[in-house]
Amino acid sequence: MKKQLLVIACAVFALTACHKEKVNVKAEYDKLYANATAAYEAASSQDEMDAVYHGLIDSTYLLLEANMGEPYTDSLFVETYYMLSLEQRKTLFEKMPSEMKEANEDIAELQKKFLVEIATSKGNPYTDFLSLTPNGDELALSELVGKTDYVLVDFWASWCRPCRQLLPVLKDIYVSQPKGRLQILGCSVDKDDAAWRTALAEEQLPWPQIRDGREGNYVCADKYAVMFIPTTILIDREGVIVARNPTEPELEEILLGE
Repeated sequence: MKKQLLVIACAVFALTACHKEKVNVKAEYDKLYANATAAYEAASSQDEMDAVYHGLIDSTYLLLEANMGEPYTDSLFVETYYMLSLEQRKTLFEKMPSEMKEANEDIAELQKKFLVEIATSKGNPYTDFLSLTPNGDELALSELVGKTDYVLVDFWASWCRPCRQLLPVLKDIYVSQPKGRLQILGCSVDKDDAAWRTALAEEQLPWPQIRDGREGNYVCADKYAVMFIPTTILIDREGVIVARNPTEPELEEILLGE
């Protein structure tokens, strides 16, 4: 098993050493994928599976970084885009020939989302949005920012199991904070209004809620380049984004600071 896991790690180093060499990207990726599949199937624990998965992503990134612009790199970039880190995407976009960005519609669309994601990453000012509460009243994010030390925007949906699992965690954190420390704004991407209302009745969340995705338009989510849910954005009193998708320990550490 250890030998199979090392296949992925060795591939990373081999690709690093061959940055200058021109390779058949598709053939190299097929090898990486086959090795990763064998290692994944032989894995005996979730940790080992995770190691194989991350090894494949790292190896694929190095393959793209060393050969961006060669045949098949456009398809492979689109296929793996959502698995890459923000910094990895940034590097690959910088290495990507301009003609590839212009000729491939999928890449052009991803670049638009990437620029929004960069603009709404840590250290940047928040972007306002507005939608309707369950009562039909308009509520803007700007009505909440500045009234507490932090506002956490939680993009979620009734049908999203990880989102529903996160809600009680957020509730515990929320009720543990002193008054004026934390406000949360739930922004559902449910298309089904009835499903959203049912979930709200079940969860009994003590913070404001709005629904995005009305008539298929994700105005709020698009302003933060939300690519998966749950996605959380933490904003401080001055309107600066201090974290994007913080873990529970990271969020608690920030809230305990100052």
